[in-house]
Amino acid sequence: MTIQSEPKTLYAAPGNAADENINIRDRPAPEQDQYGYKIREQPMGTKRKIKVILMGAGASSLNFFKKAEEEMQNLDIVCYEKNKDIGGTWLENRYPGCACDIPSVNYQFSWKVKLWSHYYSFAPEIWQYLKDIEQENDFISKYVKVRHQIEHVEWDDRAGVWRLKIRDLEKDEVIEDSAEFFINAGGVLNNWKLPEIPGLGNFKGKLMHSANYEEGYDLSGKRVAVIGAGSSGVQIVAAIQKKVGKLYHWIRSPIWITAGFAQTWAAKNGANFQYSQEQLDFLKRNPKKYLEYRKQIENELNQRFKFIIKGSAEAVAAREYAYNEMRTKLNDDPRLVDKMIPKNFNPGCRRPTPAPGYLEALVSDNATIFTDPITSISETGFVDHEGKSHDVDVFILATGFDTSWLPRFPLIANGTDLKDLWGGEEGVTSYLSIGIPTFPNHFSYCGPYGPLGHGSFMPLIEQWTRYMFTVIRKAQIENIKSFRPKLSVSSQFRQHADLFLQRTAWTSPCRSWFKQGKTDGQAAIWPGSRLHFLEIMKSPRFEDFEIECWDDNLFAFMGNGFEMREFDGRDVTNYLGCLDEEGRDVQPEYDERLIDVLGGFTLDDNYVVRGE
Repeated sequence: MTIQSEPKTLYAAPGNAADENINIRDRPAPEQDQYGYKIREQPMGTKRKIKVILMGAGASSLNFFKKAEEEMQNLDIVCYEKNKDIGGTWLENRYPGCACDIPSVNYQFSWKVKLWSHYYSFAPEIWQYLKDIEQENDFISKYVKVRHQIEHVEWDDRAGVWRLKIRDLEKDEVIEDSAEFFINAGGVLNNWKLPEIPGLGNFKGKLMHSANYEEGYDLSGKRVAVIGAGSSGVQIVAAIQKKVGKLYHWIRSPIWITAGFAQTWAAKNGANFQYSQEQLDFLKRNPKKYLEYRKQIENELNQRFKFIIKGSAEAVAAREYAYNEMRTKLNDDPRLVDKMIPKNFNPGCRRPTPAPGYLEALVSDNATIFTDPITSISETGFVDHEGKSHDVDVFILATGFDTSWLPRFPLIANGTDLKDLWGGEEGVTSYLSIGIPTFPNHFSYCGPYGPLGHGSFMPLIEQWTRYMFTVIRKAQIENIKSFRPKLSVSSQFRQHADLFLQRTAWTSPCRSWFKQGKTDGQAAIWPGSRLHFLEIMKSPRFEDFEIECWDDNLFAFMGNGFEMREFDGRDVTNYLGCLDEEGRDVQPEYDERLIDVLGGFTLDDNYVVRGE
């Protein structure tokens, strides 16, 4: 029997039939297959250039810029900011007493740790922290266009980009721009609103909103009316009561006034304090102890979620403590105790705000507190619920923000404006707080159902950014056109969230910006703890997205058989471990003398193993 093999042996003598094998061996590979598919002549891992447009130059965008410079390649970044400078809420809010409700040492980025002057830092110091980051990295000149306000955003599906119209507020001109990804880094509380009170526009004295406050305005001896008892209102009242001649204040619904976050480490009775020079010197000399200090405070912050759960032992203890504190500091005033202390919801329904001195201010001699709505405002003051007129010099409106989640401009994808998608009776449905169902290549820093009442935003910002980078890198490497969160998946997430949230104080009948300022509004807040959120956001669930590629062949990104690591200076044997003292992924500079120690050729014949 004769066996025919193809091709013939390559070991035949030259000049005979083996020449046929040589032809096969040296034949060029085809440029394409019978279907027209071609190999992309680049190593796997090559990142195509992608552009990102961010809205708002607050803390979120600053973190995005910093980490993009360290971790991303071939990424164009443009940020449009309506204000004259960076800083977001800490640029805009400069009312008396404006401070962070998170201890300063935990309201900072992990990559930018500083020594703070106060336990709860005031707005100017927090803004300066952010401004220092911008100036140290020259972020405005690199990425930010200040005094530019976005007016229209629409997805162009054919081109795979978002197309934007932006108004240059200095020139009053509209420019156009486009990018593959559009990121909302504008924050939640940025669109302040005026109260609907008859005659508000008639007032001839000084009228200021807390988010548009004239910094440095002298209130000494003046008659001042503060409308609003939310987080801004309680800080303002506590800060100005001793300065003003007469204080008027309205508390229209019951509220829990509790100690601030991480009260264990605060001053007596949960008060703010200024660090001593000895304390600052200790933290400077002992960075490991500074880390331990921050971790202990963070540990306390993370424990607070337990008292949000209805019926928990922590909830009962928090209610008893807050009730006793409020009654004592209100001097057992029957009217205020009855009207102010909630009867049908627990602490945590609204985000606690540290405002030591607020309750004491309510019962001070120069304060008049109303628990009934104001009737109207006149040219010189206001008319109370009993019809009595009062003259005032200043109105401070701490009346909050538009928290409807609806954008101020058209945001359109697939022919649908987000105002129509979210503006109906069904309310808002997000994808894990970071995405909008069916809207491609769009992310938000804390959209609906985000961790709004879960402690410091800084670790959350860093986690959102890492998540976004993972998606953008995948788009760069795999030549992906778009990622669209599936509507069915987003609806299931909301179903789970809505049911779970009924276990929490957040769905209790309090008036909260978590619920669009309504007692019975949709509680669009994260259904779990901070650790719960950080864990699920560690990596994208790509199965939750409709993914569309530019290539017909999904594996075209595999390229020419090489991987970028083989050419870009990274360690080509990284899978064995890292030799770099700083832990960097770089090709090692090998010790050339090692071969003289471990090379087999250095040994004599006694060590040579020969075949038996």
